[in-house]
Amino acid sequence: MNSDRAKTLTQQVTDAVLAVPGVACLRPSLRSLLHAAGSRQQDAVGRRDPGTAVRVAFDARGKVAALRIDVVVRAQHQAAHTADAVRTAAAEAAATTPGAVRVTVTGIV
Repeated sequence: MNSDRAKTLTQQVTDAVLAVPGVACLRPSLRSLLHAAGSRQQDAVGRRDPGTAVRVAFDARGKVAALRIDVVVRAQHQAAHTADAVRTAAAEAAATTPGAVRVTVTGIV
């Protein structure tokens, strides 16, 4: 898939998620960081991918097949309700079904 399209979509989803009440920030999970550390993928400058809190996968037709988001939730908000709101906002931003979106709460502040 076109990396520019993936970057644009990732930014749209990030903006939508950060606008959800109760979201403090995006922070990659330990699994994402370990996966990136073991990855041999490098950017144009030769740096390894540091991992990201928003990951998108496309199907063969170019549609969003899976969207994974790692968020930190504010303590005064219920994590489950915030995660549901994040799932809905991300699905709308990516023009996909909420079932394709997996949200992981990586912290509470």
